Amino acid sequence: MAQANHTGSPAGACQYSVTIDDGLLSGFIHHPSAFPLSYKRLWFNKDNDSENAQAIGLCFRSEKYLKPGISIEISIPLRGEVQKFRGKVVLVRNMDDHFEIGIWLTQAADVHRARIVEQICHIETYLRTKKHQEGPFVSNERVAEEWVSKYAAAFPSAG
Repeated sequence: MAQANHTGSPAGACQYSVTIDDGLLSGFIHHPSAFPLSYKRLWFNKDNDSENAQAIGLCFRSEKYLKPGISIEISIPLRGEVQKFRGKVVLVRNMDDHFEIGIWLTQAADVHRARIVEQICHIETYLRTKKHQEGPFVSNERVAEEWVSKYAAAFPSAG
């Protein structure tokens, strides 16, 4: 599976790149680290819809360790609204300066919505990178079409 990353180069220029995953995170959508995300632990989560929802998961960076098996709610501010998703932590990897957290979504209704929200996050991150590289007058529509043609096919999908 391909993963899109937003990184800084030594010269200070931003770049958007794709790396190949090691297989451990197959089926996870990687949230771009340059895009804000917050989470909170759910102590009394009654979502039992997980059998239908486990078609995809979300993966994100965290400064704090999260114990596998706990339920959390992720909040992603996007275009004036906050998108929320519930999931169960199923993967935690120590990456020296942060943890990589993987959750399976626990609500079936969130699966397709999460995929769309994450695509928008990736497209907007890609747009910022292009504007930094090519200037502020880059066409949003052209950049969105370019991202879709280059990266959308590698994005995990439900079912």
